[in-house]
Amino acid sequence: MTRSVRCAGRSLLTALMVLTVLLGAMPTPVLSHDAISTEARKAYVAKLDELQRGAASGSAASRAVALLETGKLLDEIRSLLNEDIISHGKIQGLETTMLVNQLNATPYKLQQSPQTRLILADLRPWREALTLEPKGAHAALARYRVLKNHFYDSFVDNPLKPIQQSKETLLDMIGFGEGLLTAKQAEVDSEEVHFILAIHYLQAAESGAVPKAKCQQRVQDLVRKFRSSWPNSLKLATLDALANP
Repeated sequence: MTRSVRCAGRSLLTALMVLTVLLGAMPTPVLSHDAISTEARKAYVAKLDELQRGAASGSAASRAVALLETGKLLDEIRSLLNEDIISHGKIQGLETTMLVNQLNATPYKLQQSPQTRLILADLRPWREALTLEPKGAHAALARYRVLKNHFYDSFVDNPLKPIQQSKETLLDMIGFGEGLLTAKQAEVDSEEVHFILAIHYLQAAESGAVPKAKCQQRVQDLVRKFRSSWPNSLKLATLDALANP
């Protein structure tokens, strides 16, 4: 087998593993694309309105909680809409379309990726919660949601080729990831944190955002942790393929 054929085969294998991990990372929508009812749409809009009011007044802690719940609600709606797009190439259905129009009339107007056509995560509620309560009880969850949502929105099919990611943003995400390695909250997925952080270090090595020797050492450390904690994870196979192209 020639070297070019071997490289092509490895590239295809890497792409398939990355795609599988990406599909597995997508949250499961609460409602199917064709099952949203008038009552469900109204409930989403009413809850968002209630949370907006909660985020506008009260103590810093209570406002931060309202923002965290806003972020969760927007992530849930986004998952529902993206399931529709993946299944049918577009958002369809009267109630779903009405929900989109109502959301676009709020400060949380939906943004669609020009590359993937999927709805992008709105990171503002999470970031605003962190501004209010940077060391609060839910700060780790907010950082985790920013880390994860930014990562999966930042590329099309190759995480080492982010669409638009400044060195400043990359360094911020590395800082978030490092800080989450010891997080104990149940909603913070440690496997996901180690995976994303390792890939961010691979990105940093390519972009020069962090010295290559440091990146290589951190990737080795993170992969070693992966082998001991999640030896059967597909993410481990993906990391191996990305780190050893």
